[in-house]
Amino acid sequence: MNRRTAFTLLELLLSISLMAAIAAVVIPNITLMLGDQRLTRAAEQLQIEMTRLRLDAMRQGRVMVMDAAPDASVLKTRPYFSMSDAVETTDTAGQQSSLMMGADQASVMAMPMPSDADSEVTVELPEAVVIESVQVVSSARSLTIAQQSGDVVAGASPAGTSQSILFYPDGTTSTAAVVVFLPDVGRISVRLRGITGDVTIGEMTAAEISR
Repeated sequence: MNRRTAFTLLELLLSISLMAAIAAVVIPNITLMLGDQRLTRAAEQLQIEMTRLRLDAMRQGRVMVMDAAPDASVLKTRPYFSMSDAVETTDTAGQQSSLMMGADQASVMAMPMPSDADSEVTVELPEAVVIESVQVVSSARSLTIAQQSGDVVAGASPAGTSQSILFYPDGTTSTAAVVVFLPDVGRISVRLRGITGDVTIGEMTAAEISR
C-alpha cells in the first residue's frame, strides 16, 4: 500500500481559509482588549496623580495644581506660587534687608518670582490615549486665587489648557471630572470630589455607542 506523505492543494487551501477566518475573529478582539487595558491604565494613572497631589498639598502646606489640555496625551502638575512665596523665598537673598535700608518696596517686589520649572512634573498617558475633556467647578477659593494680582499661576492654567484643578492643604480639592478617550475603543471619566478629595473611576463607555 502507498502511504500519502503530503497534503493536497485543496486541503492546503481549506486550511488557509480556516486560519484566515479564525484570525479575522480573534485579532480584532485582542486589539480591543489591549485598548481596554490602555484606557483603564490611563484612568488609574489619573487617579494616582490626583491622590498624590492631594497628599503633597497636605504635607507641604501649599496648593498643588494639575493642568490638562483637551486632545493632549500629557498632563502637568506643579506647586502654586504666590507673591507671598516670592517674598519668603527671596528674603534670604536680602529683600527685607533692602527694605530696612530704605529701598523702594515696588522695586523689591519686582524681583524675580520663584520658578516652578524644577517642580513641574509631566505625566504621559498610555499610547494613543488622549484627554477628551476637563470640567472644573469654580469655588470661592479658586476664584480668589484666580483674582490675585501678581501671582505666577494666578489660579488659571497656561494657554491651551483647561481650568486648573486645585488641591488644598486642608485635604479638599476642586470638584472636577476628567475624561480620557481612546479612538475606536471608548472613554472613561475620572471624577474628583472636592469636599473629601476622593477620586473615582467610572465605567468605560464604548466609542461606537457613545458617539
